[in-house]
Amino acid sequence: MAAGTFGRVRRQGKAVAVVGIAAATAAVSVAPAVASPAAYGNVSERPTAVVSRAVPAGVVAMGDSYSSGLGTDDYEDDCDRTQQAWAWLIFSDEVPATERTLLACSGAVIDDVYEQIDELEALQGAGGRLITLTVGGNDVGFADELVNCYVSFVSCTRREDAIRAEIDALVDPLTELYRAVQAAAPDDELIVGGYPLLVPDPEVRDNCIALTPLLSAAERQMIRRLGGALNSVIERAADEAGVRSAGTRLEETFDGHEACANGPDDWLNGLKFGRTADATAVPEPAGAQTAATPEPDDPELGPQWDIISSFVRDSFHPNASGQTGYADAFEHMWMSS
Repeated sequence: MAAGTFGRVRRQGKAVAVVGIAAATAAVSVAPAVASPAAYGNVSERPTAVVSRAVPAGVVAMGDSYSSGLGTDDYEDDCDRTQQAWAWLIFSDEVPATERTLLACSGAVIDDVYEQIDELEALQGAGGRLITLTVGGNDVGFADELVNCYVSFVSCTRREDAIRAEIDALVDPLTELYRAVQAAAPDDELIVGGYPLLVPDPEVRDNCIALTPLLSAAERQMIRRLGGALNSVIERAADEAGVRSAGTRLEETFDGHEACANGPDDWLNGLKFGRTADATAVPEPAGAQTAATPEPDDPELGPQWDIISSFVRDSFHPNASGQTGYADAFEHMWMSS
């Protein structure tokens, strides 16, 4: 499961900037985004949540690339923040742009979010805001693991147990983080998010040209299992921290819309060239690496790893329709509390 799923395959430094939205202080002028039916794929209208409470007074989006907007376009900084991110879509008709702040940064791990908490504490607010958070994928190196699946001649499924152990070890760190976020803004509500399962079940949807033959059915099944495992850990940590998780809702929202063919029904990008990749080049596995999964810090694989890392950089992230899907999932969770 990619957590480039989750952002950068190689970290390029921690976030140092906050994208404020107040017109007088914003470094970037951001207009509220409104989802169109076209942006929502073949769905004629967005799902209707059970309305049981008022809309939030504001929105603060924290975490990694699944919140910064990676997977769309028009990135505004090294954190891959963009006006196309779902932070601008959620409650788009009710919450003004001046009450939105995007703190999320592509490549963020749990430790980085503590820096975002410092920024959260610096924000002025009267309470009643929705705080969202997606993080965890980069902590287990899902982006690097995805690259391994493409560059190795040996199935990457042999890594499943090791990755699952790393996922299971996230329960306590995530619990502590969620408590810290909620403590920093006690008058607001934190709802954490998981991740879509990224790729469709090959037994249900097998003709996926955007995954290429380099990703086997067994590897796709592993990606789905690990995605479910990460969402389960996120939900467990949320329960222990006393906050709510949108992980199950996200799995349901993206069911049938995972990365496959880069078509109108796909709300996640399949393989997609990154901004630094040569659009005419197709990465080839290293000919000498036939026995073991190459490691990203292997000096002999450096140039090739960089090419493939760039190649998958925007891949397996929500496109415009997927950003709307994320907004809907979090709207539902807020309104149904």
